[in-house]
Amino acid sequence: MLRLELEEASLHDLISDTLSNFHPQAESRGVRLVGEVSEGVYPVVMSPPKLQRVLYNLVSNALRHTPAEGTVALRAMPEGKVIQVEVADTGEGISPDDLPRVFERSYKGEKSRTRREEDVAPGAGLGLAIARGLVEAHGGKISVESSLGHGSCFRFTLNRAS
Repeated sequence: MLRLELEEASLHDLISDTLSNFHPQAESRGVRLVGEVSEGVYPVVMSPPKLQRVLYNLVSNALRHTPAEGTVALRAMPEGKVIQVEVADTGEGISPDDLPRVFERSYKGEKSRTRREEDVAPGAGLGLAIARGLVEAHGGKISVESSLGHGSCFRFTLNRAS
């Protein structure tokens, strides 16, 4: 079990930084990158560097699998006693056969999520497994919904500060 140094911090700042960091990549690919943080989202209990890694992995994957003219959206909203964060894309989607396994270490369902030629480094298939481990270490849960040809939406929860 991974132990994190948790603190009360601003999810708004982390999402803003993530969007700023990925804006040039999204622009060069012709993908619209948008973000929204609803009122009542902060503070949350998190390890900012570890949660930044989760956001990086999810947004990076979404951009990689979203064609030009598509959209990647990063949102955070209150959901009862937790905060829900989602990264949604209008990309190619994930095969229903692959969905149950996307968070497994080294699993790459490349049959359904093809890489574009400019994606030179194919990766080790660890990004989603790392994201799951870090979200769970924060006391949250992560899930995915997807429809082939219409995109994917990864959601995870974080605890609100008391």
